[in-house]
Amino acid sequence: MRTSLLILAVFLLSLNRSFSGEEPLKLLFAGSSSMYWNDLPREVAKLVEGRISNALGRRVIPQAVGRSGSDIRVYWAPYFNDYEYGVEPGQSFLEKIHSDRPDIVAMMTVCAFIMDEKPSPTHAAAVTTYCTAIRDAGGEPMFYEMGWGKNENVKLGRERILDLAIKSKIRRFAPCSSAWARVYQERPDILLQHPKDNSHPGDYGHFINLACFYAALTRTDPHAQIPRTYHVWPHGIAKPTTEEEKKAESERLAAFIPDSYQARMAKWMYRPMSFQQTATIDEDTAAYLEKVAWETWQQIDQRLNETLK
Repeated sequence: MRTSLLILAVFLLSLNRSFSGEEPLKLLFAGSSSMYWNDLPREVAKLVEGRISNALGRRVIPQAVGRSGSDIRVYWAPYFNDYEYGVEPGQSFLEKIHSDRPDIVAMMTVCAFIMDEKPSPTHAAAVTTYCTAIRDAGGEPMFYEMGWGKNENVKLGRERILDLAIKSKIRRFAPCSSAWARVYQERPDILLQHPKDNSHPGDYGHFINLACFYAALTRTDPHAQIPRTYHVWPHGIAKPTTEEEKKAESERLAAFIPDSYQARMAKWMYRPMSFQQTATIDEDTAAYLEKVAWETWQQIDQRLNETLK
């Protein structure tokens, strides 16, 4: 028995050494405000570090590229150079992919954008081009399905995004919009968005998005894996008007020390970051949202796998 335990201990030690010696996994997010809101890339990276399927034990370095309000199709437009974060001066998204060689690139595929085919290139054509570039650089493309509305256009957008994922042979798919749609239907009492902000994920919306990413990246059930108290950004922050309010904000910003991920983002983001706010979710709601995320991911992953056979 002693010999068996010794052999096991040596094996685990060697396993740990091999993990620590591996290069960190680069997890790059591409998109606009619902991508960087709540420091989503950083929070996802913390959750899945050492747990990503096919990369167990590896550290995860989160990065983000893009600009607020923009469809990721614009990164493909000739001479586009209006990024707000994530690239070197004069560098394009495709050049970043080629030079940095990220391991996984989570692209924000948006229901409204994929339904809008007027501008050229289309959202679908741009995403297809990015998938090829990511794979050519040795990485894996991933879809971050986004769309917080409840209308028919959003539903059709989800169908088009899934069709594009199938055509693009996507294996990692965070079904955030699909999970929101199920919650809207089953539990309309759960506010996925903040009453003062109908553009971005609210505290509960952020929680279910984290669970969707956990499922997509680890291929395991997120049940009880997402912290019940977690980092969020405040919503509807009024600009300071009185001298007292201005002084308080100035002192808060002066005291804020961004971490390595936050320091690479646009400086105007320091304002919501500096609040260092957290949200707490009750256990029943958390378990329900994790269940929805897991079952929604399983359904979509099955569809994706069926087409690869």
